[in-house]
Amino acid sequence: MATNQPITLNENNDENVKVTITTNVPTDGTTLDLTGKTVEAYLKPTKASADNDAAAWKGSTATTGVTITDAANGKATVSIPAANITTTQGWWRVDVLSSGLRKTAVYGTVTVVDL
Repeated sequence: MATNQPITLNENNDENVKVTITTNVPTDGTTLDLTGKTVEAYLKPTKASADNDAAAWKGSTATTGVTITDAANGKATVSIPAANITTTQGWWRVDVLSSGLRKTAVYGTVTVVDL
């Protein structure tokens, strides 16, 4: 089950956003065990912006930018570099990939404080 989590970031600052990923199996709010799963995060101008838009940032446990901090309890940290935090960014999303399937876990609006 995807969770709406609006965030506020400071422009031109390295920011860490902690997330707890949940599922609706067996009941809503059950933490999702992230063991063996890939987690990807996107910071984009709008929710309609393509994931591969030149203005979008992508982080992943497979590369850099996302760290699973407690797999059994569904906890991860998204580390967004300062260069990608600008006032033009307005949307973010975290997906979990497992067995070839993609599920959005966390999403929401982004407010960037103009510093």
